[in-house]
Amino acid sequence: MEDGAVIRCRLDLLVRLIDTTTGQAITERNVLFKRGDTKLTAHGRGEGNFVFIDTGREDFLMTLSVFGYEDKLIDVKYENLDERMPSIDAFLLPAESTFDIITLSGRRTGLVAVEAVQVSKPVCSISEFNKKDQKVTLFLPNKLMNMEGAHYGLLKGEESYEHIFVEKQFTPTLIKVKDPLEEEFTVNSPICRVVFGEVGPKGSFRLRVRDSGGDLRYLVRYQIKDKVKFKLIDFKNDDLSEIKL
Repeated sequence: MEDGAVIRCRLDLLVRLIDTTTGQAITERNVLFKRGDTKLTAHGRGEGNFVFIDTGREDFLMTLSVFGYEDKLIDVKYENLDERMPSIDAFLLPAESTFDIITLSGRRTGLVAVEAVQVSKPVCSISEFNKKDQKVTLFLPNKLMNMEGAHYGLLKGEESYEHIFVEKQFTPTLIKVKDPLEEEFTVNSPICRVVFGEVGPKGSFRLRVRDSGGDLRYLVRYQIKDKVKFKLIDFKNDDLSEIKL
């Protein structure tokens, strides 16, 4: 090799593995990526991050298998990803055989998405929103908590919540959200982390939460075609087999 030669590599995809019940990175090393029947080579970069280098940027279906979690099928479409840093957050459902969890499942025709927030466990509350730069001032956050790149729900009592995505965190009490708030809010309204569920063929769905004891009331947000609805569910005391979305 001649002196001064430069070897250039291109990062074609970054996949972040996230436990949907905790919002934390999945650090399990037993991970398998497949494209059809072909295994894909991914390079671990710590904290649940895996990168694909010089693999090309053609759309494809990826099957993701992680020990202790349900398999997930990811539709990789580059037109929906950032050109400079194409990345996907893979929210994985923990397997019932591995973790102490509670599952809400069923089927609803026309179901597009399902998620929830634990109303009894906010991470902080809202103090102020600046419409000009989409910055949110927080009240009583956990100063060690990294909110950047995560999804939250701004509660409107226990009847509904607005889904927000934290694009940037400047200080423990100042964040920037990706989109402007759509509705008026009340100062000190709680902000809770979003738990994502999974919607399958013909409206089948699964939503799992950690059985941590205590108050397990969750406000479930679900979308039927283009209409968003909410239902307050007590995962500890309600008969989940009788609940219909």
